[in-house]
Amino acid sequence: MRLDGFFCDYKSEEKFDFLRTLYTKGVRNIEMESTCFASMTYRAGVKAAIVCVTLLNRMQGDQVQIEHDKYVEFEERPFRLVTSLIKKQLGLC
Repeated sequence: MRLDGFFCDYKSEEKFDFLRTLYTKGVRNIEMESTCFASMTYRAGVKAAIVCVTLLNRMQGDQVQIEHDKYVEFEERPFRLVTSLIKKQLGLC
């Protein structure tokens, strides 16, 4: 739903109408890149997980506008979460 992407066949008003509709239905995040990964691992019979970080609110714009330190913190959170889960599963904590 980016307005600044290469392909954009809709206007700003249409984008926000669509996002508001999703919001009223309970959608809070749209993870686009992991769909292919999930499909491939499922088809291969490999257990997998997807951990996401939301860096921006599309209702406020399409560009990430946070401080570098905050970005690094958000980037590290999934790693810490998954590491903790793996340690727990292996009985290391």
